[in-house]
Amino acid sequence: MILSILGLIAIVIALILIIGIFSYDQKIEKEKKALFATTKASVSISEEDLNGLPKLMKDYLLKVGVVGKPRYCNVVFRQSGTIKTDPKKDWLQFKATQYVSSENSGFIWKAKAFPIFIRDKFQNGQGEVKVNLLGVKNLAVISTPETDQSSLGRYFGELLWFPMGFLDDDITWVEIDDETIKGTIVKGDLTFEGYFLFNKEGLITAFRGKRYRDLTLENFRGEAQDYVLMSDILIPKTMTAIWELEQGDLEYFKAAIIGYEVIDSHQ
Repeated sequence: MILSILGLIAIVIALILIIGIFSYDQKIEKEKKALFATTKASVSISEEDLNGLPKLMKDYLLKVGVVGKPRYCNVVFRQSGTIKTDPKKDWLQFKATQYVSSENSGFIWKAKAFPIFIRDKFQNGQGEVKVNLLGVKNLAVISTPETDQSSLGRYFGELLWFPMGFLDDDITWVEIDDETIKGTIVKGDLTFEGYFLFNKEGLITAFRGKRYRDLTLENFRGEAQDYVLMSDILIPKTMTAIWELEQGDLEYFKAAIIGYEVIDSHQ
């Protein structure tokens, strides 16, 4: 009798989890459809589209292969990595899928580090971080002006994984020296300034800027390594995110790309 009751309880718990995970994924799928929605005509990137960019950026975009790719497109890529939510906590392993759009200038990052699910996004000019337990209960939902700024900074820095997005008309460029350019991206009331550092091969190796860590504006650095060709685009295989704090550098995010697909938004 007791075994039967325990078995029934286990089945009920399993059903709750299945329904919770399905509902959680469906909500993100709805967000993705809105992010990927298109209104602009299909057009391919030409070399002339790169005119007016600083030489470092123009040469970089030629090298990584954006010419001939759709100007307005979406990218889906899968990641494997580790994340540290607090300096005193252990690294958590995660698997993630990220959706990025050049037309709607945003991203959705869906990660699972069992039993924790994380959804980070920048969409319609707003950022939001949601931390959830197995799709059943939200442990935290963070949506503040500081989150908006930090999410825009993440979007800007991670254009290394989506270089077609560097042609956004809302980005302006200033060449600093022979290995650094400054980019300023404006989305609605938000402005983010970042610095892109190039190596001798003309590839971007780092991105620097100031982002909010909780409510404190901190120096941030993203490091890119191991460029590989995926879907005929040269992108960094791995990236590491680092807070440059007064007490020293804090690495908190390491990710490797394990799958990559460019989707013409008109297909």
